[in-house]
Amino acid sequence: MPREIFGRDFAFLPRQDLLTFEELTRLGRVFAGLGVRKLRLTGGEPLLRRDLERLVAMLAGIDGVEDIAVRTDGALLAGKARLLADAGLRRVTVSLDSLDDAVFMALNDAAFPVTGVLDAIAAAAGAGLPVKVNMVVKRGRNDQSVLPMAKHFRGSGHVLRLIEFMDVGTTNGWRLDDVVAAAEIIALIGGRWAPGAARAQLPGGGRMPVPVSVPGRRR
Repeated sequence: MPREIFGRDFAFLPRQDLLTFEELTRLGRVFAGLGVRKLRLTGGEPLLRRDLERLVAMLAGIDGVEDIAVRTDGALLAGKARLLADAGLRRVTVSLDSLDDAVFMALNDAAFPVTGVLDAIAAAAGAGLPVKVNMVVKRGRNDQSVLPMAKHFRGSGHVLRLIEFMDVGTTNGWRLDDVVAAAEIIALIGGRWAPGAARAQLPGGGRMPVPVSVPGRRR
């Protein structure tokens, strides 16, 4: 969410217009009644919502819901990981596009360092939460970070998912020239480690863009 668009003067939805935890839980019950078994809290940044662990506990109490996940940028996760896990959170996905502070901050318009995200990942793992790390790869911006990221998370117990830069309409300045294709990412990692060190995934038989996963099994 670039500051030049979503700055201090941006008119966000008034708080009174946001769904309450009770309304979100009611929706969760409706979804569960239709067969939904997994719920994901995402954003934006879901941890900006005060007392998010209370919502997690409410959702965890819905009959039929088997899995609750959170997608976060990690800035607030370290102080919340244990509370969220105790409330019923099952897993977490953290966005991290580089281990280099300058690259990370430029890509995400972030005012916190990479160490803060790594500490958050460690806190989540310490609370017993499985962790996936999402890295969106953009040519000329952070493609040089693919191998350092793969090296860091390979054998860590976490799964690194390398994701093609996606066209999401008119909000992210997407250009085909900025895309590093999944096949190129796989070849890059395969050239550093054994072929098969990374694998392409087609969730639900979906189409490209394909997440490329580096399994984080400890060796």
